Amino acid sequence: MRRFLYALIALMLVLPAAAEDVEISFSQLPEKAQKIVLKAFPDTKIKKVDMERRASLIQYEVKLAGGIKMQFSKDGAFTECECTKSAVPDMLIPQKIRSFVAKEFPGRTVMRIEHDSKLFDVVLNNGDELTFNSSYRLIDVDHVVQE
Repeated sequence: MRRFLYALIALMLVLPAAAEDVEISFSQLPEKAQKIVLKAFPDTKIKKVDMERRASLIQYEVKLAGGIKMQFSKDGAFTECECTKSAVPDMLIPQKIRSFVAKEFPGRTVMRIEHDSKLFDVVLNNGDELTFNSSYRLIDVDHVVQE
């Protein structure tokens, strides 16, 4: 029992060291990510940049004025953008998804987009969530029920 407690305590001490968030300067962000931020939001103030480490995973989070949050992979590839007061810039949304939203959800705007190698998740300004596969085909819709 005593060995189990020692092992548990050791594990509790090691795990927090494996997960770490470090604030960095914008210039320390991968160049690819810097270019995306500056092109998508040229006149928006950068408030904070964090490098997040989780075991072998490294990602970056950029917070901008106006409630904008962006995430990037360790090589600077764009993975997520969330806007609370305005729509996600068109340059961050694949053309096929933009066209689909314009046709099937007229008047709606994209407030959040997140993607990995297999899926794109999009949240519209009415709260509806759309999921597209890597070929930009719609595979799921979660409608928000309006009361």
